[in-house]
Amino acid sequence: MSTYKEIKGFKVQTLSADTATAGTSWSSGGNMNTARYNVGAAGTQTAALAYSGYAGAPVYGTTSPPSGSTNKTESYDGSSWTDVANLNQFRNHGISFGTQTAAILSSGISDYAPGPPYGRTTYTETESWNGSAWTEVNNIPTVLYRISAFGTSTAGITAAGAKNHPASDSSESYSWDGTNWTDGPNVNTPRSYQMGLGTSTAGMIVGGYIQSPASMIANTEIWNGSAWTEVNDLNTARRSGGASKIGSTSEGIVFGGSTPPTTAKTEVYNGTSWSETADLSIARVGMPGGVGIGTSALCFGGDGPPELSATEEFSVSTIADTNKNLGQVYYNSTANAFKVTKTIFGTGAWASGGNMPSARSARPTGAGTQTASVVFGGNPAGNVTLTYNGTAFSTPGNNLSDGRYNSIGLGTSTAAFNVGGVPTSTPTLSADTESWNGTSWTEVAEINTGRESLSASGNSPISAAVVFGGNTAPAVSALTELWNGSSWSEVADMNTARKKSGGFGTSTSSIVAGGYISTNSNAVESWNGTSWTEVTESGTKDNLAASGTSNTSGLIFGGSPFVAVTQQWDGSSWTELADLATARDQLGGTGNSVTTALAFGGRTPGGASAVTEEWTAPSSVGNQTIGTS
Repeated sequence: MSTYKEIKGFKVQTLSADTATAGTSWSSGGNMNTARYNVGAAGTQTAALAYSGYAGAPVYGTTSPPSGSTNKTESYDGSSWTDVANLNQFRNHGISFGTQTAAILSSGISDYAPGPPYGRTTYTETESWNGSAWTEVNNIPTVLYRISAFGTSTAGITAAGAKNHPASDSSESYSWDGTNWTDGPNVNTPRSYQMGLGTSTAGMIVGGYIQSPASMIANTEIWNGSAWTEVNDLNTARRSGGASKIGSTSEGIVFGGSTPPTTAKTEVYNGTSWSETADLSIARVGMPGGVGIGTSALCFGGDGPPELSATEEFSVSTIADTNKNLGQVYYNSTANAFKVTKTIFGTGAWASGGNMPSARSARPTGAGTQTASVVFGGNPAGNVTLTYNGTAFSTPGNNLSDGRYNSIGLGTSTAAFNVGGVPTSTPTLSADTESWNGTSWTEVAEINTGRESLSASGNSPISAAVVFGGNTAPAVSALTELWNGSSWSEVADMNTARKKSGGFGTSTSSIVAGGYISTNSNAVESWNGTSWTEVTESGTKDNLAASGTSNTSGLIFGGSPFVAVTQQWDGSSWTELADLATARDQLGGTGNSVTTALAFGGRTPGGASAVTEEWTAPSSVGNQTIGTS
């Protein structure tokens, strides 16, 4: 006869003390001579080799050498980098593995710009390093880039990556025996931009990016010398991070990458699961993998942006002792208490950022993060596009085709949408959607119902997004429309029609907070990709801004009438945090987390504002007794 525990329960570990992570830390090393990312690399923490990479944006009309890529090679002795003999071929995103004195680089790409349009060259050439010079050897059979690899110069493994151009995800794996490439067993999940670590008989690929549907993944696969096996996922899905190889399947480390946004998070593998540990001091993406071992890793280069030369060295007492896992529930027999390991956020505060060149109210909007945002819309100057780099605004020069206020933005600083709103040239409501590629705007498919003062959530890249609510004049709307990568379709309405609300999350996990119905409201609803559910009300009503990742994690700030309050949502309740320095409504906000956000513009009692504020809340993984806050 089955017991209730067997049907519904789960095991809870009993420990005599709280979970803890072995002492780990990152410390500064010597800077590289050439700042770059998507670097080839080999070696250990005290004897490393860096070669190739992306050392700057392509220059139009430059094809020789291929603009953007480098052929420079540098050697690291544990304290400083020294330039050594260059590669024969300029390239980045290649296949790399080996040691400081015996390394391999194969395949990859070189970016150039003979047009427009922008172009790219792919390679199958392989080069071998003998400690003093590079020599061309046998080509790999297939063009692969954005790929992971590990092993030695006579026994290497490649896994997955992008294939051909335009890119498609690959599941192919190749082995290198020092002379020839041989097709091997495919990985289980085709992907690119993943991290690789290990040896030719004991390796791992971690995380990565899937082209369609566009998404970051946390999948981990182990290589035993003959086959790939899926094991426990990373805690944080990411791509283009760094990694340090394992001598067995009992230890490993990944760090940095894009979640998005760019992250400093580090995770260690203990043979069973991943645990978060000490963060990098600099969040970065596009670092090399396969350098060092799990207990003494090396991180260098990467993209902040801009291209980085900084080096960091990782040390740990023993990775095998790590047992702190986010979400772990256990019973502390000494304290006689059930506990959970969770992310604990600090108090958080707003600080002054660089102000906009001119004041804007009427809900200026934008997309991106605290350190990389694009801002547009609002009134006046609703067609002028601005970019923010974490310090100051600049004007890239390419504006919206039609200035709009009370529109809504979503996406990133290089892949954004502006949807709906009121054109400054006519009082009619707009159904237009314009897409920003980091340089210019292009009109794409219209939403089905033109409206203003609507809200939105979206994934990055924008292959899926959702817009909801707004004013259709004269009615306030509950309409929800979903973007599938090419068109908008109407889906389930909100329970309560509203405009001027705050929205955050993704196309399958969103929150709409507050808004104006027939009067100001603090009603909140949660979206699961199919339907809306009413949840706990917030303390703020309409004309607010928001930042967040999902329907369980986000911030709202500002609002009517001239509110300075900031509130955090944890999936069940709202908590008031530090106030904005400038109380305002009709403001704009970007960011996709509860730890960093950007507030800009809006309306104060004195009129439209140009003030920008940056939100930062430190976070850490700690243990907390269940039932306490």
